[in-house]
Amino acid sequence: MIRLAQLTIPVSDLSASVAFYEAAFGAQAVFVSQEYGWAQLDGLAVGLALYVPGKGGGTGKLGGSLDFQLVAESLKEVRDQLPASATNVGFYENADGSTTLEFADLDGNEVKMFQGVSA
Repeated sequence: MIRLAQLTIPVSDLSASVAFYEAAFGAQAVFVSQEYGWAQLDGLAVGLALYVPGKGGGTGKLGGSLDFQLVAESLKEVRDQLPASATNVGFYENADGSTTLEFADLDGNEVKMFQGVSA
């Protein structure tokens, strides 16, 4: 069986980004290394890692759309706990009746969260 282990997001300021994602998702940092530019957060259904490009964790570019969508039971609750530093926060109704919450983090990384249609 193959399953997703973690999502990784490139960031410029590891400490500020850890605080941002802890607040946004209610996650907890379980490992932070400024030396290696790497942080791992726990408390979500999938692991979340933040990394400073070029320090060993990857070479991703800051900003732009991330290549994944997260799912939440209540997008309103997620929006309500987003840090004030989140930008471009908006809800979008999709053609299939689902809703997407989109926002950008401190580096302009665009995060998309999905809430499906109830059966």
